[in-house]
Amino acid sequence: GYDVVVADSGNHALRGLRLSDLTVRTIAGTGRQWMQGTATSGVATEVDMSTPWDVAWDGERVIIAMAGEHRLWWFEPVAGTVGVWAGTTHEGLVDGPVDEAWFAQSSAVAADDSRVWVIDAETSALRVVEEGRVRTPIGRGLFDFGHVDGPASGALLQHPLGLAVASDGSVLIADAYNGALRRYDVRTDEVTTVARGLAEPSDVLVLPGDDVLVVESAAGRVSRIPVGAPQVHRGDALRTRRPALVLAPGEVRVEVVFVPPSGQKRDERFGPSTQMSVGATPEALLGAGAGSGQELVRDVVIAEGVGEGVLHVAARGASCDEAGEHAACHMHQQDWGIPIVVDPAGSRFVRLELAG
Repeated sequence: GYDVVVADSGNHALRGLRLSDLTVRTIAGTGRQWMQGTATSGVATEVDMSTPWDVAWDGERVIIAMAGEHRLWWFEPVAGTVGVWAGTTHEGLVDGPVDEAWFAQSSAVAADDSRVWVIDAETSALRVVEEGRVRTPIGRGLFDFGHVDGPASGALLQHPLGLAVASDGSVLIADAYNGALRRYDVRTDEVTTVARGLAEPSDVLVLPGDDVLVVESAAGRVSRIPVGAPQVHRGDALRTRRPALVLAPGEVRVEVVFVPPSGQKRDERFGPSTQMSVGATPEALLGAGAGSGQELVRDVVIAEGVGEGVLHVAARGASCDEAGEHAACHMHQQDWGIPIVVDPAGSRFVRLELAG
């Protein structure tokens, strides 16, 4: 009953467009944003979703880049069902089996034979899902980015947002903050630059003959670009200079402060208004306390002997307007990736602000 599947990010839904009469209907999602503890599979129009950013057909089902909660989902159009395919909701770059891997604002997907390519915007990474596992050809983590070509193991992107698979099997990447179109050659494991000087390219489509259409978001235009001989660009490798938080080994309290903005109150009509999840890279950094819960205060155990890592905290809080005939409700959410150094003289308290 429809020809085109649209990732309707702001409505937390998939929409179906029928080209014969230009009718649109919701085929997945309820319009509510998914929250921890709610269903992650079932009848598609009865399951909440969280900011679907892109979709791709893999020959059997629609793969969804669910940017709002750092996972990949699937949608089966004949049965009308959805479910989680890969990821844990923790934000970061962790490879492995699909149910253990971490993604970071998965923003684009493209299917190629038995593989699904994924763009992770927040880790400036190109990921691939193959034979039930996730690996990372390009990308190092939440704090590493740049414009560096060459062997994929040393190449860097900067907040990429789109991708497409060319006829030769290479992957073209819309490298938004570098203003460039990049190419990953799967056969040689090399990264090159196809075009530069673009205005925040956010998506790319391969045309017959291998010319491409590039969406230049900052210029409000779609440009046709002939793909000629690639260039090798060796720019700067950059790293965010976020200072590490020094924590003592042993028990540490993690607290997220949630104060609804002025004129709003906590929305507790359907249960607790808050949720928080805590994790770490490497996982061994946390001896205890990892996982999700409704309270915004958690006692975790920082393990001795690990030395350093990243503490991942994700929190959500719901609020509604206090007055008004058409009072609106709001979802506040934020993910933190906090560099950690373990030292006996460090703090035993982590305090973060979600709103207020």
